[in-house]
Amino acid sequence: MTTIEEMIEKGYIAGNVNDIDLGKNSGIFVKIGIVSRTTSYLIVRNNEPTETTSEEFYGEERVVIPGNKWRGAERSYILSQMRSVDGAIPRNYERNAVEIKSVLRNPVSLIFGDSSTGTGKNATSIASRNYYDWAYSFQPVFKITERLTHNSLSDTGTILHETSGSVKSNAIYETQYIKPGCEFLRFVTMENISKEMLAIQLMAIIYTTRYGARTAILGDNVSNDIIGIGFSKGDKPISSYTVMKKCWETGNYEPDTDLISSMEEIYGENLISGKDLNSYIEEVRRVKASRDELKTISSVLVSKMESDWKDMFR
Repeated sequence: MTTIEEMIEKGYIAGNVNDIDLGKNSGIFVKIGIVSRTTSYLIVRNNEPTETTSEEFYGEERVVIPGNKWRGAERSYILSQMRSVDGAIPRNYERNAVEIKSVLRNPVSLIFGDSSTGTGKNATSIASRNYYDWAYSFQPVFKITERLTHNSLSDTGTILHETSGSVKSNAIYETQYIKPGCEFLRFVTMENISKEMLAIQLMAIIYTTRYGARTAILGDNVSNDIIGIGFSKGDKPISSYTVMKKCWETGNYEPDTDLISSMEEIYGENLISGKDLNSYIEEVRRVKASRDELKTISSVLVSKMESDWKDMFR
């Protein structure tokens, strides 16, 4: 079996952020394999407010969940959690409305990327260190979705509008929901990171439970299980699509088994899974429960940002 300490010794992840240069691309990648299960109804849609996003694969129309649907929810969760840690997030930081670039010095902006809307000396951006895969259903859309009738006025995110922009007079309509009990496998890939950054990313995945539209009304609707974490020099040719392609071809789908077997084939000994993964996740949970440890991690990451990006924040 493989532990995080062994991966640090092999040079596949920095044990401390001070051991890497934030301004350089080291070509070291960490890929997190996840199985996400719907525990309640989930809405996944783009421009069409009543239809689930889908695409045809192997003769069937299947649900497609774009990476930004996962990423946005997880970023929002970890941002709210880090706000509760004194000094981790500047008080005047507001996502997508940053005018003073100095407030970008925070651990969430470092991992998820960010930019300033300010001009002149306050105009800057930070590249993301995580990349989210799209997820695809094994079953056809019609088997795992259900149409429910509700009032559009109950949620600004699903109000139907006329072409003029006004709300439609008929407020009652049906929206297509993904049913509880559906399983989606997916990956989050990280580049040039340290153990501290990986811990924050894992917290975002483990503890985020609300995805899609109407989350304030529907409540918790997804549970995430981390199945494996692979380490490599250069990104490996594995994605949620490559794993699902085999499942569609064979007609068999066991997400946990399919995901870990595919990762074992690609990563070999450079894969944390099973008991070693569970042990590491428990370590991450302990860190998350400690405000002092989170504050220390945040302080270390921000200090590193200031050190490596002096010109950016000058």
